[in-house]
Amino acid sequence: MFGIKDKVARTAKRAGLISAGTVCCTVGVGFLTASGWLALAPTVGPATAAFIIAGVYIGVGLILIALGANDPATQHRPPAAAEQPKTATQAPPLMQAFMFGMETGVKADKRRR
Repeated sequence: MFGIKDKVARTAKRAGLISAGTVCCTVGVGFLTASGWLALAPTVGPATAAFIIAGVYIGVGLILIALGANDPATQHRPPAAAEQPKTATQAPPLMQAFMFGMETGVKADKRRR
């Protein structure tokens, strides 16, 4: 499967992305709190400038956190041997759900009578 070095590298990458995202969110909150209006204030006003700058940093930060947290390589995958082969007597999941619904409806109807 995967060696220890691969796991350490993936974990370090994930931690780096989450850390970078957290730093970006912190910078965004700093801009929001400090009202960093200097770049946009003359055009749109100080309050709107602060919201725009903070929104950009928080947006980038959330994207980086999502990239770090949803790395498909770190997701647990069950071994292929654990999967059970489908047999001819096994109904498809949609049919099982339909039959379950039918049985529930019949039982509910019997209770009303």
